[in-house]
Amino acid sequence: MNEGTHTTGQGEHPIDQKVLSLMDRRLETARALADSASEVAAARAALETAQRAYVDSFKQAEKAGWEKKQLTGHLGFEEPGRAPRKRTATPKPATTGQDNTAGNAGDSDGGTGGE
Repeated sequence: MNEGTHTTGQGEHPIDQKVLSLMDRRLETARALADSASEVAAARAALETAQRAYVDSFKQAEKAGWEKKQLTGHLGFEEPGRAPRKRTATPKPATTGQDNTAGNAGDSDGGTGGE
């Protein structure tokens, strides 16, 4: 192989169609992923807005004379403070972060030394 045979504009190489087809599929999946990520972000924002409104409504109900037991027990509403909170990940112990750093720096012992 020489460099001259793989330059653009010299005609089609037999593998070009297969590669382009694979690239097209990857591009389609990346676009679908980007669209889904946008939808998730919008849904999270809508959920946060709805949760804030729910908290406000729950507080207003209490101010209007409803007791928490009535709202949560008899009427079946969830207490706003009990809703799952937004968390990024389970907190990792300090040693795990150090092990990961050491594992990345020295690939030869990183996989077996930390576990």
